[in-house]
Amino acid sequence: MIFENLNIALFCLSFFVLIVVFSQYRSSKNIIFDNENFSKNFFQNLFIGNANSIKVKKLIRYIGILSIIVAISGIKTGVTVKPVERKGVDIIFCIDVSLSMDSQDIKPSRIDKVKFELSKIVDNLEGDRIGIVVFSGSNFLYLPLTMDYDASKLFIKSLDTSMISSRGTDIPNAIKTSAEAFGNESNQQKMIFLFTDGEDHSNISLDNISYLINEKVDLHVIGVGSSKGSLIPVMGMDSSFVKNDKGELVVSKLDLDFLREISLLSNGKLLRISKSEPISENINDIINKGEDALISSFEFSDYEHKFQYPLAVAIVLLMTSQLISSGKRKKWNT
Repeated sequence: MIFENLNIALFCLSFFVLIVVFSQYRSSKNIIFDNENFSKNFFQNLFIGNANSIKVKKLIRYIGILSIIVAISGIKTGVTVKPVERKGVDIIFCIDVSLSMDSQDIKPSRIDKVKFELSKIVDNLEGDRIGIVVFSGSNFLYLPLTMDYDASKLFIKSLDTSMISSRGTDIPNAIKTSAEAFGNESNQQKMIFLFTDGEDHSNISLDNISYLINEKVDLHVIGVGSSKGSLIPVMGMDSSFVKNDKGELVVSKLDLDFLREISLLSNGKLLRISKSEPISENINDIINKGEDALISSFEFSDYEHKFQYPLAVAIVLLMTSQLISSGKRKKWNT
């Protein structure tokens, strides 16, 4: 909006100056076009050179310069509708940031491994919009859908288990928030990638959210952790681990059965982050297959630029002014 207002201001200023200059010439006692002798032999006097031709030359130069100013101001008229194609997928990464994600059965920790894999996934995206939902006992949309991958990686880097104060793991509501994050305006293929260890502490049935996962949304589940499990370290306290209400050490285990049940909500896959093999390549393959099945077209509106017209006028006028003599009048030979 700032540039549009500047363009309007420059155009108005140019028009005002043009009126002032023209008025000065009209009000002069030696008006060019009121000089009878000059008018009768206009072209002879113009190119031979006299006082009036000098005035004409200056006037043409002024108008030429003003035309350049008008061109620079960027005149825009009307609205141009252009068809645009975008090949890509809308993706929501739904990330478990509960305390169990600090477990170190996946080195350096579950949450750090997820962050590493996410960054590698983003590095290989092109034309896809991505967003992030984080959850534990509650959830929120951490990053709305965007194609700014550099900004996305900054958000990924900031993921940690202290983001949400409410304890627990509410996976169903996290999936619900992820599905709603797509909105209704996008016709793109939609994918949700759920990163979690599968320890759900909510009392909400998956049946209550299955209606959100339709044929346009693929829900892929990535299990993080090991079946053997691991203690949950208390961050900032060496050799200290999370205990339950009875004072017993909590062992967090990967619940593959529950994660498989989630993946069956849609046409999704169940993957698993292991200690050695990277998962990012598999996820990028899934995304690329989605792209191959989708070519989405939409239209956007833009103003049509008209700067070329005043620029052309300026060139003609300035070239013409160079042909007009500014020297002393010489006798015209016939």
